[in-house]
Amino acid sequence: MKKILMFILSIALFASCSKKNDGSIIGTASAAGGEVTAGITVKLYGENTSFLRDTQTDSEGNFAFTGLDSGNYYIGATITVDGNVWDTGNRPRIIYVSDEIVEEVALTLTQK
Repeated sequence: MKKILMFILSIALFASCSKKNDGSIIGTASAAGGEVTAGITVKLYGENTSFLRDTQTDSEGNFAFTGLDSGNYYIGATITVDGNVWDTGNRPRIIYVSDEIVEEVALTLTQK
């Protein structure tokens, strides 16, 4: 009986210490005074500023990065409209993500 109890406690301890990747960053992005929302490229970077992945906004400007580990992330966005580049600038926004938490952000792009 003690062995079974120790086995169950070991599994519970392992499960509680295992690294989760349930964090999310969701948000909206817009450019050109709010007129452009679809097709904006939003990029996700790790804490050491290494590129992780990117996504495109939908017709309402929504984007999401899911399945993230706890930690600091940077996001930035860009789009070219009629030959004009719009972006969030040289300083991507830093976001802290914790397990099972959804962080909401709003990005406004300005013309370069």
